[in-house]
Amino acid sequence: MNTLFAKDCLETDSIQYVLDEERPRKIDKNTIFAVFSESPHSGKFCGLVTLQEVSKHPDWIFADLCNRSSNIFVTPETPIEQSLAMLDINGQDLLPVIEDDRFTGVITRSGIFERIVNRKQHLLKESHTSLEQIEEEHQQLLSWSNRLEELHDRSRDLLACLATISAEPEVKFQGIKALAKIVQCHSASVQLIDNNYSITDKTGIGFTEEQLSVFHQCLSLHKNILPNKPQLLNELCAECQEGQHNLSSVLLVPIRRDAHTFGYILLSEKLSGQQFDKNDELFALSFAHTLSLALDNAQKLEQVEKARHDLDYLAYFDALTGLPNRSLLTDRLQQAVKLAAQKKLSQALLFIDLDDFKRVNDSLGHLVGDELLSAVAKRLPESLSKNDTLTRFAGDEFVVLMTYINEPVDAANIAENIISSFHAPFIIDEHEVYVSISIGIAFFNDGIESVDQALSDADNALRHAKALGKNQYHFFSDDMNSSVQNHFELENRLRRAIVDNELELYYQPKIDIVTGDTVGFEALLRWHSVEHGDISPSIFIPIAEKSGLIVSIGEWVIDKACEQAKQWLDSGFPAHISVNLSARQFLHTGKPNKLFELIEASLDRYQLPAEYLEVEITENLMMHHLNESFAILEKLKNIGVKIFIDDFGTGYSSLSYIKKFPIHALKIDKSFIDDLVNDENDAAIVTAIIAMAKQLKLEVVVEGVETEEQLAFFKDNDYEVVLQGYYFCAPLPANEIRYIYE
Repeated sequence: MNTLFAKDCLETDSIQYVLDEERPRKIDKNTIFAVFSESPHSGKFCGLVTLQEVSKHPDWIFADLCNRSSNIFVTPETPIEQSLAMLDINGQDLLPVIEDDRFTGVITRSGIFERIVNRKQHLLKESHTSLEQIEEEHQQLLSWSNRLEELHDRSRDLLACLATISAEPEVKFQGIKALAKIVQCHSASVQLIDNNYSITDKTGIGFTEEQLSVFHQCLSLHKNILPNKPQLLNELCAECQEGQHNLSSVLLVPIRRDAHTFGYILLSEKLSGQQFDKNDELFALSFAHTLSLALDNAQKLEQVEKARHDLDYLAYFDALTGLPNRSLLTDRLQQAVKLAAQKKLSQALLFIDLDDFKRVNDSLGHLVGDELLSAVAKRLPESLSKNDTLTRFAGDEFVVLMTYINEPVDAANIAENIISSFHAPFIIDEHEVYVSISIGIAFFNDGIESVDQALSDADNALRHAKALGKNQYHFFSDDMNSSVQNHFELENRLRRAIVDNELELYYQPKIDIVTGDTVGFEALLRWHSVEHGDISPSIFIPIAEKSGLIVSIGEWVIDKACEQAKQWLDSGFPAHISVNLSARQFLHTGKPNKLFELIEASLDRYQLPAEYLEVEITENLMMHHLNESFAILEKLKNIGVKIFIDDFGTGYSSLSYIKKFPIHALKIDKSFIDDLVNDENDAAIVTAIIAMAKQLKLEVVVEGVETEEQLAFFKDNDYEVVLQGYYFCAPLPANEIRYIYE
């Protein structure tokens, strides 16, 4: 019986907590008083008082009664035997239990005896239950013993059934491990072979790599006479006698089904030292049979999966070109419809058809025609992105689904690239075959809404392209077609604008609100086209950005601004000129230093002091290219060029970075000024930016000032800022600016 402790017999229900200075009042005969000083629960424990002590001295206070009691106590971990001894020695019926200097209860002689009796009764009851369970389990074991022989035969059938489900490595390993245990051998292995008797898979325990290597050599050497029933390896191979590899007692058991040998089971070194007997061979053959079922089933499943894969391939891919076919295109289009509903992405469908393909078939034959289609299928992806889906729709028709696209001009660029790629001939069986293509484009601003409608629109656009003379593309929408053509026409004209001297810089003054003086000018690009007249920057700047022309145009702007500033300076009109830098120009071809070198070269060319050139960059450009931005701006600042943050407040910025950047001024965007007088939020934002700039010791330039009321806002609040806008002066050519300030 396990030892009982004081904590097992602890009593607390009959204890009343009292103060030492109190006098006993009405008492219950079963009550035990636990006496404390200062507080009945958290005070110092003074001792116990029983009814017997109160009866002897009814007029004493609890403190006096406690003094008559002994200070003997036990802990919760005091064994019951020791507790009873302490009760007997001191002639007590109860003792306090103290844990960590705190009173937790009492143990009594009667309580201990009651707990011991209950414990013995409980153990006796458990022993009876255990005996009944033992007897019941014994009967069950006898029943199972009688059924073992029957289960042995049935388990083999069950294993064979289960084996058809899996032939995974873990299953083979557990099986060979179990077989080694049954036949009581040290080493066991499964060796699977292919039709050439080369080992394709091996699983097992006990054999060394050197031993297995000898077996593999033996297997290859005697592949024409390998046994169809269990046989000792040394009976098959004279080289495997008793020797350094100890393979003379290896039992070779074939894994066969339907006259096909999947491999062999190797068993070696019986723990008893005896040779393998017939029972061992029967166990091994039983496992080999089970394993052969699994392997045969796995082989058939593999054949089924291959056939299914071939069917799937035929169902969704074109056999001639290997491209997705119409069925897979339909599936992708349905996904595009769902994607459009979720994200409202722009998407496009390009319907491509070879011009006069029938002529190729008629003149060179259908085999050459098929070869040409295969070659076209290989050339088309060169003009597409990895997100585009290229399919062979039918015959000589191909369709491209562009799921991620920004605007119609992007689809037009792809179409032009595809058409250009067909200028080179195809070499088919020593024939140079030239073929052109026509493309119909259906563009969807908010994504494809209907599969049938998308295909119909693209097909109709293709018909238009064919009708217009082939070897070109056409949009389904005439308006879109016209818009794209205008875009390309403007882009081509813009490429010649510099050469044709159509670009010009206009200058808008910046006014110091405190002094009223002009402290600088912003250079603004204007295009006076001979064919189209004045073209708004809002139209041609995005085209320049997208096409990359902004880089060469930006170089021209910097050079012209430096030249103009130098002319004004030499004529006694010192003027600071600021130019805007675009993201493409800022990070041209991944070489940020190119911009710095360009600016430095222009300053040197005209011998212009750097303080007369200012550059403006947007906060988005700065924040999205932190490392490059900081490096370039730091270099520009070091040579004296001032840096302005343009459109401040409209993008994402981090004040922790702005305070570290080498910038001189913040330029508040016009969008906050337009409704400044009437919108409290705009006024609050402008006020906050000015206050922040003041704390950072940065200048503030306010653009877009157009009314007296807007000017009054800054004057009335005594803001020391620089203003720019049509209220003071519209952007003007350099000669008119000079005329105004003379």
